[in-house]
Amino acid sequence: MKRNIINMKKNIIISLYTILILSAAISCDKENEEPKPATDPTEGLIKIQEFSTQGSPYTVTLYNETGCLQRGYTKVYFAIADNDGRFIDNATLSAFPEMDMGMMKHSTPHSEITKVDGKALYEAYCSFLMYSGQGNGIWYYDLKYTVGNVTDSIVDAEIDVRNVFRPDGVTERRVIQSVVAIDGSEKRYIVTLVEPFSPKVGANEITAYIHERQDANTYPAVADFRLKLDPRMPSMENHSSPNNVDLTWDATDRIYKGTVNFSMTGYWKLNLILQNGKGETLYGNPVSEETEASSLYFEVEF
Repeated sequence: MKRNIINMKKNIIISLYTILILSAAISCDKENEEPKPATDPTEGLIKIQEFSTQGSPYTVTLYNETGCLQRGYTKVYFAIADNDGRFIDNATLSAFPEMDMGMMKHSTPHSEITKVDGKALYEAYCSFLMYSGQGNGIWYYDLKYTVGNVTDSIVDAEIDVRNVFRPDGVTERRVIQSVVAIDGSEKRYIVTLVEPFSPKVGANEITAYIHERQDANTYPAVADFRLKLDPRMPSMENHSSPNNVDLTWDATDRIYKGTVNFSMTGYWKLNLILQNGKGETLYGNPVSEETEASSLYFEVEF
């Protein structure tokens, strides 16, 4: 009986020892596993342009859904990768757009670059006032990034900003407008259409940005204004549509939101009146039998 108990204890010790060895082996195997390749954060986006400096260990690449920059609102994404093609998810980036018109230079409304949640991707937007070549101007990006203890700058990288046309491909479409307030302040505001990008018959969310031009390089976003909305079809006796909602400031998304109702396909003027937080008109006018359009409007055609 005593011998059996001793044998049982030996068997238990051997079993525990075996388990410890196997556990250690499995742990080592896990440590030696090759890391799985990260999902490409740019999947579904189209590359626009690469930026780098000679000898730099990193390349910055510009993307968006359309593969181009255009006059008016343009959302962009930046990805930064090392020389082995590994995407960096802990970088900080800044980008400053500037147009050189020879006798003068100016920037345009744009946002800071922010990290996209859960991806090695960084997003921003620009409201380009002009297209490349307009007034013989050339657009440039000044980029700066930091990865760990590496900081680099890419200066005067030329970019191509394209014009925006109506479906005929020839007539410019109004998607951004710079106006001077009529209240005597002489403040200049930039009003930019964001959505609808792909309009449809019926109710569409309409969004826009308003920026104030403080100087050639400074365009802070403006909150708590209002854009009164009156969509019209000039080719159809300038009729409007029901159930439209003025654009007001959405503090969560930090953009102006409203509703535009297209009762049919075709060419629409989205007539607007810009008002401050007190309801005072800063620019634009009501549509009437004598005045078929506001001095402030966007164009949509589909």
